[in-house]
Amino acid sequence: MKGRPLIPFAFIALLGIVLMVVFSAIGQQERAGRDEEGEEAPEAPEITDAIEYGQGIVEQSCISCHANDLGGTDIAPAINNLSGQLSEDEIVDIVTNGQGGMPEFGSSLHPDEIDAIAEYLLSLSE
Repeated sequence: MKGRPLIPFAFIALLGIVLMVVFSAIGQQERAGRDEEGEEAPEAPEITDAIEYGQGIVEQSCISCHANDLGGTDIAPAINNLSGQLSEDEIVDIVTNGQGGMPEFGSSLHPDEIDAIAEYLLSLSE
């Protein structure tokens, strides 16, 4: 070991790289399998007040891009006055499938949650 101290470290590094590639390939295969099978939608939440429920999701997920008052930022438009601009169905479609720089939330939110978001956003304009 005195003459070649780097060989064990190089072997460990090479082993780590090989393992990383193998695990990445396994993960890609699993993800492709889920995509082909069609991942199940999240369970339906218990919603007693859709607007209040939608507000909670918006405050948790949307303000990071659309600002605390939902008035928009340089990376995301204002969503605090959508009445007359977008219908409930259009809002549901945008939240579900994404648009522009906005990611899709259809795979992580139940359709009832997305409906609640749309109702809440439209209620802000009333």
